[in-house]
Amino acid sequence: MHTHAPMQALRRWLVGLLFTAGTTFAAAPGWNLTLDENFDGKELNPKIWSVETGQRRDAMNATDAVDVKDGKLVITTFTDEKGVTHCGFVTTRKKFWVTQGKAVARCRFHVEPGTQVAFWAQSPTYGKSGDPAKAAQDGVEMDIMETTGLMKGAYQYALHWGSYTPVTHKTSNHKFTDLVGAEWHDYGVEWDDTGYRFTRDGKVVATDEKCPGSKAPEFLLLTSESTIKSWNGERPKAGYGSKEKSTNTFEIDWVKVWERMPAP
Repeated sequence: MHTHAPMQALRRWLVGLLFTAGTTFAAAPGWNLTLDENFDGKELNPKIWSVETGQRRDAMNATDAVDVKDGKLVITTFTDEKGVTHCGFVTTRKKFWVTQGKAVARCRFHVEPGTQVAFWAQSPTYGKSGDPAKAAQDGVEMDIMETTGLMKGAYQYALHWGSYTPVTHKTSNHKFTDLVGAEWHDYGVEWDDTGYRFTRDGKVVATDEKCPGSKAPEFLLLTSESTIKSWNGERPKAGYGSKEKSTNTFEIDWVKVWERMPAP
């Protein structure tokens, strides 16, 4: 029996070493996939998504601008025979949120002047205090991928915090000049207390530490908006044509969201 004591001691040491290594590995930040949306089927999952309707800016948010087909969400901005422009406003408001995580969507777009499309996130309590210094608690508008017809296939990120009142409204943005709209790309953001890291196809393309890292729950939006004349350009006088003829489109292949798993 005494001859096995050194071997038993060695085993105890190895087990302790493995346990320590395992504990160190487990303590590293991990991610929990909370949304894996591939837009399969013929309609949006009503447990996650809503299509908001009604007038917004110089257009009408309408269900007929939104389609799920061929494994994609397709938002078509078009003008009907009465001259009314229809936009699509798809959101997880009141249904799904992410708190300090990362969100990514695979998209492509062809946008005409007078229209903007975006993959973005918003907090239900945005601007609650009216104090930009309290944006971490109030939440932040994160425009992860935003583009207009004037950008001709380029895009930008933008962050808004404080409020929408000019005196207390703060913003930070960056335009990416690559003309990528006609191709499929993955656009994302990861955020925490230190700020925001914006990605394209899995690579960090910009960081932003000006805006406080939102600690508030954020819901997602995939939208088109249109104005007669604004920062997104001037709408053609005849509009964009019928839905069948319009090329003013925003396509989304999938959306994925992760939240950080707390370290044990």
